[in-house]
Amino acid sequence: MEATSDFDIEPIHRLIEKCSIRDVELARKNLVSIAQSGITIDLFESICQQLSDFATEFSDADRVLNNLERYIRAARSPLALAALFDRDPTALNVLCRIFSASQFLSDLLIRDRESYDGLRKTAGQPVAREALIDEITSETQNIDDENRFKNVILRLKQREYLRIAYGDLIGEQQIDIVTAQISYLADAICSVALDFAYRNLVEKFGEPNGIGGQPCRFAVFALGKLGGCELNYSSDIDLVFVYENTGQTSTSRRNNQQFFDRLAQNFSKLLTDTTPLGAAYRVDWRLRPGGNQGPMTISEVAAFQYYETQGRSWERQAFVKARAVAGDLQFGDAFLEQLSNWIFQVRWSRTDIESMKALKRQIEQRTNREGGEELNVKTGRGGIRDIEFTIQFLQLLHGFHLPAVRTTNTLEAMDRLQSAHCITQQEHSLLRKNYCWLRKVEHRLQMMFDLQTHTLPEDDEEMAKVALRMGYARGKADSALGKFKKEWQQIKNLNVGILKHLLDGAFGESEQESVPPEVDLIFITEPAEDWIKSTLKRYKFDHPLVASKNLDLLATERIPFLSSRRCRHFLAAIVPELLDEISKTPNPDQTLTRLVSVSDHIGGKGILWELFRQHQPAMKLFVKLCSSCSYLCDILERDPGMIDSLLDSLKLVGLPTFESFKQTLDELSANAEDIRPIVHAFKNDQHLRIGVRDIVGSDRIRETHLALSDVAEVILQCVAQRQLESLVSKYGQPKLHDGSVCELAILAMGKLGGRQPNYHSDLDVVFLYQSDGQTQHALNPTSHQHFFSEVGAAIIKFVSSVGAFGRLYEIDCRLRPAGKNAPLAVSFDEFAKYFDSGKAQSWERLAMCKARPVFGSRPVRKQLKHLVTNAIQSQDWNQDILKELREMRYRMESNNCSPNNIKRAAGGTVDVEFIIQMLQLKHGKASPEVLHSGMFEAAQQLNQCGYLPKFDYLALTESYSYLRDVESRIRLMNTAARHDLPVNPAEIAKLAFLLDEEPIRLCDRVNEYRAENRRLFKKYFEA
Repeated sequence: MEATSDFDIEPIHRLIEKCSIRDVELARKNLVSIAQSGITIDLFESICQQLSDFATEFSDADRVLNNLERYIRAARSPLALAALFDRDPTALNVLCRIFSASQFLSDLLIRDRESYDGLRKTAGQPVAREALIDEITSETQNIDDENRFKNVILRLKQREYLRIAYGDLIGEQQIDIVTAQISYLADAICSVALDFAYRNLVEKFGEPNGIGGQPCRFAVFALGKLGGCELNYSSDIDLVFVYENTGQTSTSRRNNQQFFDRLAQNFSKLLTDTTPLGAAYRVDWRLRPGGNQGPMTISEVAAFQYYETQGRSWERQAFVKARAVAGDLQFGDAFLEQLSNWIFQVRWSRTDIESMKALKRQIEQRTNREGGEELNVKTGRGGIRDIEFTIQFLQLLHGFHLPAVRTTNTLEAMDRLQSAHCITQQEHSLLRKNYCWLRKVEHRLQMMFDLQTHTLPEDDEEMAKVALRMGYARGKADSALGKFKKEWQQIKNLNVGILKHLLDGAFGESEQESVPPEVDLIFITEPAEDWIKSTLKRYKFDHPLVASKNLDLLATERIPFLSSRRCRHFLAAIVPELLDEISKTPNPDQTLTRLVSVSDHIGGKGILWELFRQHQPAMKLFVKLCSSCSYLCDILERDPGMIDSLLDSLKLVGLPTFESFKQTLDELSANAEDIRPIVHAFKNDQHLRIGVRDIVGSDRIRETHLALSDVAEVILQCVAQRQLESLVSKYGQPKLHDGSVCELAILAMGKLGGRQPNYHSDLDVVFLYQSDGQTQHALNPTSHQHFFSEVGAAIIKFVSSVGAFGRLYEIDCRLRPAGKNAPLAVSFDEFAKYFDSGKAQSWERLAMCKARPVFGSRPVRKQLKHLVTNAIQSQDWNQDILKELREMRYRMESNNCSPNNIKRAAGGTVDVEFIIQMLQLKHGKASPEVLHSGMFEAAQQLNQCGYLPKFDYLALTESYSYLRDVESRIRLMNTAARHDLPVNPAEIAKLAFLLDEEPIRLCDRVNEYRAENRRLFKKYFEA
């Protein structure tokens, strides 16, 4: 007789009351639905009675009743199923325990109605690894379609998960058996997926071959949980792909790297693509050499080279658990055997010891952590990761001398460490027991919904369900929840104590020295974000996570054969001091980023950090450069070899003399066919030396300008001589009437003439020659004017053109007599006539006050200097000249000039120059001694001759020095507006940093000096 709406509802009431149901109405509907599913009243009452008998074992009675109703309704014959439950009382009990423990497994059972029968037959018994691989291989080897293959491996995985979970929940198998079974299943699926991907790729591109045409072997290595055969129900799988050697495929001629990268991608896709049934696994490739920045696959030789030169302690630790799981396992085992010499070292270098100590401190910090992760059984204090890290740590320490402790499995490692007397029997017993308990909790959490979780619920009601799934029975004296919480706390505290004791004794004694956390930041991989932020907080980084990545870049050598381990060690030795210096800069984030860029270009970072440890001034200088001196940093990046010049400049007693500069360039360029790279390197080298001394305050601005002027002058002389010789071979030698050589003379004007150029100054020059005439050449003679104009044009092209090495200088020839419309080169006679005739304007005579010969023989220079003096004195002083110069100055000020321009705007350096040059022009005839091309020398002479009162002299020279100093720093910053005081606060801060001033004080001083300069300008020009 079937149960109908007339059945007795008393059993339902009794069952609901006994089961501690939360949603009574839903439970009633579930039971009524079961009763009306086509089973008899007596079978329904039998089900209710059985449920009542073991109701107290349910962790979640609501879930059990809901899943049971779905399961019975989905059965082909609910009546036959109910009869089974009546005939075999264990069948319903087992099913309900699964329903209570895992919704994910419940859904699988409901979806596959035949699966439960299979489970009851196998009883969840473990299967050998090779047998499981053979079985899954046989079920997939004839599949060609990719989508079908992905669906099949997912169904097989779910089928085997049911078997494994049955053995776990019902068979109460030990945790090592359960995790091994989950790992063997992953091995099998990885194996068939790799085989499928390989077959398809070989069909397209041919087989990859190595040396001698032999097939190239390869293997996939598992690290982490899978490597240790201790995978969770919902773990990622960490993989590394290594192939044997370079070569190419047999048909498409693709290189092996391309083939195996594609293979790894296709293999990964088979495992991770989402199908209607889900995805097989989440795959993590980040543990491969180079991490996310490295290639997907790597050759055996490249892998060994990477680990030997760049491998870090955390990578050693990761490879403690490495195991070949797919591909050529024999090749994989041989690779790991050879790599074991790196993993377990015979001799620990200082770098390795410091790295291990950093790892030790990381573990200690994790075990002592309180707060946010307290409910996390994996990463919380005294949790799974703490135990695993400590065990691996001990394996690394003892692995060379005690090969027996080398194993990928954590529990087996504990056993071997105890046998080798590395841990005591009591420590072994407690850690093993506690670890198994934690892993069981982890499994119960993940099993519910097949989610990668390790965190216990905060809600007591939900945590009580976990306690019941763990086997804690309800009791009068103490609830399951209370027992669970008590044991959980005891286990955490016990673990923390044991692990601390083991770590303290790992090096033979407790590590008493205080190590700054910044040091550990260099050694530890992927530190917690909150720890990074707290560690870097005091160094004023706006983006501490980016800063942490940049520090890691500083610790990594870019040159393949250099050791990153050594580099990391030397960086760790200076990192607190380095970060402290960086924090003093206006923008620590930008400074660190530029430091990465410059050090990458220099290469050999380990040597650089070692130097900084031995010589702190070098470190401070380097930080200052990277903070604010883009001009000098650009030089270093273009020519990394100049780092030696940078450091040598700190040792110089003073700047080189003109003769020293000239001798150096002459020696470098002697016998060189092409001097272009030589003069460019010479300029960069000397500018770097001068700039370094400039920013550290070794020299006054006058000395800096003199050195910059000397560098430009010797380069101009070198280039001019080469171009002159080249044109002589083409047109012949220019001759004077007496048969002697007609010489070229170059007159420097402007800043070069006054020996005051800056880092980016143009070179104002005038090309002159002694006299008109013809060159002496049998086939191709020409006029002197044409010849020397050609020489001038060649010099301009060489110096000003932008080539592979950049530009030397901009050359400006517009100050020549008659300006840009005149011939490029003029004779001495034409020069003299131009000024004697009165054609020259007052500003041209004013410009002559800064003129200075820089090329030509001593007699020719003396003759030219006399011509310049005559040009200045060629007109008597009058008030019209003063008016003309005043109006010219105001035009300069109003002609597209920013009010922040410290050169041409009101009160800028041009005001000072106009005052001095005007006084030279006014008094030069009566007192020729004031006609000095240098600003400071001219001002001094004017003061001594009584033309410039002492107070004005001191005010003008002081303001001029300061404003030129400010301008110099602006040039070093390489800003677009090279004479403008920055308006951006960040740029002002950089400028102030270079000048060792406060930004507000800097702006105030500039404004004060400009105001005083303008006052004095009006005094002398508007009186």
